[in-house]
Amino acid sequence: MQFDTSGGIFKICEWLYRLALLQIIAIIFTLAGGIIFGIFPAITAMFALNSKWLAQEDFSITKTFWEAFKQHFVKSNVVGLAVLLTGTALYIDFALLQNFSGIFYYLILSSSATVFVLSIIVLLYVFGLMITFPDSRLIDLIKRAIQISTLFPLQTVWMGLSLISFLFICWVIPGIGFLFMGSGLSCIAMYFSRFALTRIESIMIPTAHTSILKERGVIHGK
Repeated sequence: MQFDTSGGIFKICEWLYRLALLQIIAIIFTLAGGIIFGIFPAITAMFALNSKWLAQEDFSITKTFWEAFKQHFVKSNVVGLAVLLTGTALYIDFALLQNFSGIFYYLILSSSATVFVLSIIVLLYVFGLMITFPDSRLIDLIKRAIQISTLFPLQTVWMGLSLISFLFICWVIPGIGFLFMGSGLSCIAMYFSRFALTRIESIMIPTAHTSILKERGVIHGK
C-alpha cells in the first residue's frame, strides 16, 4: 500500500510536522543564545525556513536554521534592541499621560499611538524583508515595511487579524501554542510578506532587488 503524497491530508500533516519541529529547534537555539540574545535570531531563522518551505525548496532543517541563525544574529538583535527601546519609550509615554490635560494630552496620545502603530507594522514585515534582502540596512528594511503597508493596507489588516486569530487559538488551546505558536506566526507573516513582494515586483523595488526576489523564488517571470 502506497501513500498519496500529493493529497491534502498528507500536505497538512507534513506542514504540522515541519512547524512543530521548527518550534522545538527555535526553542533550543533561543536557550542556547541565553534567551535574550537568542530569541530574535531564532525568530529570523524561523522566517528563513518558512520562506524556503513556501517556495517549495528541499533542505536540511537543522543546518539551514543554524546558518540563518548565525547570518542574521547581529541584525536580529539590533531589531530586538529597537523593540525593547521603543516599547520602553511607549510605556513611559502612556504612563505619563495621566499627568497632562488639554492639548498636551492629545499631542502625546496621538504621537505615541502613531509610533505604536508604525512599530507593529514594521514588526509584521521586517523579518520577512530581512530574509529576502539580507544585505540591506535595517533602516532601509524599516522604510520598505512602511511602504508595503501603505501600498497594501487591506493586506496588512488581514495579516494582523490572521496573527491575532492564531494567537487566540493558541491561548484557548495551550498545546497548540506550545507546538506551533512561534513557527505558525512566522509562517503566516512570511506568507503575507511574500504575497506583497510578489505584487510589488519591480514597481517600487530596484532591479537588483527584483533579481534577488526571482533567485529566491519569491517572484517569477523574465
